Amino acid sequence: MYRIVKDGTELALIEAPSYVRQARNGCFVLCQEAEAAGIAYNGTVYHLLGREVLEGAESVILEVADAGVEIQAARESAAQSAKLSGQLSAAARLYVQAATDVPDETALEMPDLFKTWEEALKAGKELPKDTIINDGGQLYRVVQAVTPQKHQPPHGEGMLAIYRPIDQTHAGTKEDPIPWVYGMDTEQSKYYSYGGKTYLCNLTMPACVWAPGTPGMWQWSEVTE
Repeated sequence: MYRIVKDGTELALIEAPSYVRQARNGCFVLCQEAEAAGIAYNGTVYHLLGREVLEGAESVILEVADAGVEIQAARESAAQSAKLSGQLSAAARLYVQAATDVPDETALEMPDLFKTWEEALKAGKELPKDTIINDGGQLYRVVQAVTPQKHQPPHGEGMLAIYRPIDQTHAGTKEDPIPWVYGMDTEQSKYYSYGGKTYLCNLTMPACVWAPGTPGMWQWSEVTE
């Protein structure tokens, strides 16, 4: 292997150089090392320091490199990068799991970083107010501090005073309705989808437990057009 060095900095590591010389008509042509005045790399011609001048070409040094050493170094670098990446990922997850100031919009962009309901149950520790839990792929914000209980999951009935579902990834228009989730805050004049149908919300309903399409619920109007 060969290392191309420009101004003391490694430009590239290559298996074999493409040696070139300048023909009488000014064009660069491939040639043997003994005749070469430069090398071609990635579409650019470079002058080899100490050889016949190539007007307009930047000068470089060509160094022989030990392939085994370079490969080992590359592996070690990749391993170190992977290790660092893993550590950063773990640190980010720990941060967001403890954070109480993550906006809903931001949370929805990184749902997998939040503690799952199963992890919260296993830990058995109190969940501070405004932290976020991932329950089966649905994010919930903790409305008031609580210690998780197996029979009281975020999606369970009667838990709206503790957990509030988060969903703000949809515009709420007829073309982009918001998927209705039990206990979510619904807003008048916005559209929601449920059971394969689209509904118009006729009244703002905090912590709504009445699913669209519920008989006798004038607060929902099915969109038929």
